Amino acid sequence: MATFDFDGIPLYYEDHGAGAPLLILNGIFMSCASWAAFTPAFAAANRLLLLDLVDQGRSGQVDFEYTQELQERAVVAFLDHLGLEQVTLCGLSYGGEVALRLATRHPERLSKLILSNTCAYTSPWLRDIGHAWEFAMASHDGHAFFKTCIPYVYSPAFYEAHYDWASAREELFVRSFGPAVYDAFARLTRSAETFDERAGLPGISVPTLVISAEHDFITPLANQLELVAAIPGAHHVMIQDSGHAAMYEKPAEFTAAVLGFANAATEGIKVL
Repeated sequence: MATFDFDGIPLYYEDHGAGAPLLILNGIFMSCASWAAFTPAFAAANRLLLLDLVDQGRSGQVDFEYTQELQERAVVAFLDHLGLEQVTLCGLSYGGEVALRLATRHPERLSKLILSNTCAYTSPWLRDIGHAWEFAMASHDGHAFFKTCIPYVYSPAFYEAHYDWASAREELFVRSFGPAVYDAFARLTRSAETFDERAGLPGISVPTLVISAEHDFITPLANQLELVAAIPGAHHVMIQDSGHAAMYEKPAEFTAAVLGFANAATEGIKVL
């Protein structure tokens, strides 16, 4: 819907609905377009803000290496651009890592924090998955990219049940993605290699929800439980029978968890 200038890089964003602002940050292979089916539900009660980070979707691509510190500054610049003091910040996977950087360094800008399929640091497991992705991306071959990067994002049962859909997406990627897209994906992947927010987790004071998936092979459940244990008072929801792409496999459960936490009163409810 619009762009704004961040350090000379045009960043694309969408602004839907009205109400308490809810900003969603994407996973590496996602973009604002990934949320089209969710927009009516999310914008019904909230001002839904979607942002393509640097090298994502319709935002500008760069010709230099960076870390997630760049994305953190981009999100702060975006909030300043819109004149927003605080938002509920929801981050998925890579976007959740950027959201954690905001929570530990700019807590005053968050009213609530939602982390979906996210971990506290880039483990050797996740780093080497990223390296495999980079090899596939360097080939600029859509089939190699899809076969290496995409099946493991889903649970085995979902992938088997929707194999025709997945095959159609593979062909779409082959037709739509060129070398520049694969190079951007690779920069995004490398930017997360040094990610480690474990030391800052105990200092997070904003109300936090961690959404996990039972069959997440990218950010395993054990890593997500580390977030729950380390963030004071963190709430936890596990979506069963789902993989890393929980939003696609279980959209109703994902939407209920995000909107329920974003809009529920977290203070003043006393049961005992």
